Amino acid sequence: MTIDKETIAFYDRVAVEYGKNPKEVGESERLINFAKRITPQGDVLDLGCGFGNAARAFHSMDFNVTAFDASEAMLEQIRKVSGITTICADFNGLDMVDSFNGIWANFCLQHIPRDEFPQVLDRVANSLRNDGWLLIGIHEGTETRRDKLGRLYCHYTEADLTQRLFERGIKVHSVTLVDSIGYDGTDFTGMTIVAQKDRAET
Repeated sequence: MTIDKETIAFYDRVAVEYGKNPKEVGESERLINFAKRITPQGDVLDLGCGFGNAARAFHSMDFNVTAFDASEAMLEQIRKVSGITTICADFNGLDMVDSFNGIWANFCLQHIPRDEFPQVLDRVANSLRNDGWLLIGIHEGTETRRDKLGRLYCHYTEADLTQRLFERGIKVHSVTLVDSIGYDGTDFTGMTIVAQKDRAET
């Protein structure tokens, strides 16, 4: 298992509600800056895509977009947009090799049970092409907890993730920390890591 069932059950329940309150991901500085790094008209994976705001934004920028999520209800919303490939699976379904010029993993990897996190990072690294770019948005820290809505959160530090990515041939270029408030009203520090896979990595 590489996804928490209680977490996915929550997202299945609130898929339509999420759509009524869209975040302006596509207009955010972090997405626009990340998109500029990716090969024009390249292949982009929106991993743990949720309602698919990022997938829609990348699609509007003429990237070839794959939206990947374990919530079927969330993907039903994205399928309303033609031209976006959808995959409904847990992280075991991420079995592509050298397939993407960019991977947008925005606040999804934190829901993976901690002991299964290394194998998921292996899958992410294998899916990314040499010189491809990776963005990880994740809760910063060291704790493992469930929020008020029952979702699993495994927090990670900058040093920990930087080392884990380095071991997989992925070099961190920037780290940004921003204090925020979660969907359940809990304060947290969001960490955004932008990294690139080494051209020599096979």
